[in-house]
Amino acid sequence: MNSSFYISDLKLLVRSLVPPRNSLSQKERWLAALGALLGLSLAAWTSYLIFGNSSSLPLLVAPMGASAVLIFAVPSSPLAQPWPALFGNCISAAVGLTCAFLMERSPAVAVLAVALAVLAMIATRSLHPPGGAIALLSVLGGAPIKHLGWSFIWAPVALQTTSLILVAVAFHRMRKVSYPQTVKINENLHRTGDTQISTRLGVTDADLDAVLLQHGKLLDISRSDLKNLITKTEIQAHRRRHGTASCGDIMSRHLITVTFETDLKQCWQLLRTHKIKSIPVIDETRKVIGTISLIDFLKHAGLDIYHDFDLRLRHFLDGAQELTGSQAQVVGHIMNTSVSTCYVESDVLELVVLFTDLGLHSVPILDNQKQLQGIVTQSDLLFALYRMQIDRPIFHVQDPTKIR
Repeated sequence: MNSSFYISDLKLLVRSLVPPRNSLSQKERWLAALGALLGLSLAAWTSYLIFGNSSSLPLLVAPMGASAVLIFAVPSSPLAQPWPALFGNCISAAVGLTCAFLMERSPAVAVLAVALAVLAMIATRSLHPPGGAIALLSVLGGAPIKHLGWSFIWAPVALQTTSLILVAVAFHRMRKVSYPQTVKINENLHRTGDTQISTRLGVTDADLDAVLLQHGKLLDISRSDLKNLITKTEIQAHRRRHGTASCGDIMSRHLITVTFETDLKQCWQLLRTHKIKSIPVIDETRKVIGTISLIDFLKHAGLDIYHDFDLRLRHFLDGAQELTGSQAQVVGHIMNTSVSTCYVESDVLELVVLFTDLGLHSVPILDNQKQLQGIVTQSDLLFALYRMQIDRPIFHVQDPTKIR
């Protein structure tokens, strides 16, 4: 009995220690590996070009491998951002070298250096786990590190970290991944004193600050990602409890579209005739490459003041308005290429933030091949939310005085 009881407990313990399934797709895993390969290759190549193959200067220091894992595998982590990566590594190197200079190079001094480096990184908001390894290396690195002295901070540490960061910025931008993560300011699009509607009725920054303060521990996730996950969790919980509709259920399917080569006059007539605020711009495969709206016409026609409004607009539509040294005659010259989209199977609730916080009037709806299938407007979403509200089951609470 006792042995089986202990075996059962051991199984539970082992099961609890197994990490949850990795949510990274196969594509993301290979891209993370490719990014690390490119970043470390550039770091080594840069060191070789500047200093040559010198035995006193390692082409790569081991902690750079750990930095590469963070920067390319978890680019949204606060620990992987440029500030903690560069300053965390450099500060840790400085702390380690200081300890080695003031005391004898020994394992005990190396342990102390790591502890002090952790405190220094936390104090400077530059906590970066590979910094601990750099502090350790600064003390126990042997003759090459001792020979470099204080220059170890600048090369190889700062040089190789900077190389990793530069590759990461370019690599993630090509993948359309936000890196570095920036602090998003919830600015009202209309430049009034009101906050965004999602902030007024949803989770505010003050709410988030209060909960994080109560938690009292470092979370390896950015504030924006945390807030985004909370919003998506609320949507998922609402879907589970009440059911919902997809974008494909409510979208308009008979669409007005234009192409890059569509004449501006023709596009203007489409906007006026159909009384719509924007039109999707598609390529020959029906993929959305931009949108064009009344605002785009007004911006590029230089209509900052009302004086001679009609004359200047006609002048612009006649193709006489110069744009970046060429004639702005087709849609592709003035269209907006930053397009927010959703998919046919996406929940309609995912559109709420796009309309409220981004100020959009319509959202193109795509299929799995990213081809345009429909459009959802503000009025489409408003009516869908109304129907979802009145169609949901109503649970009557029984009068407690009638319960026997």
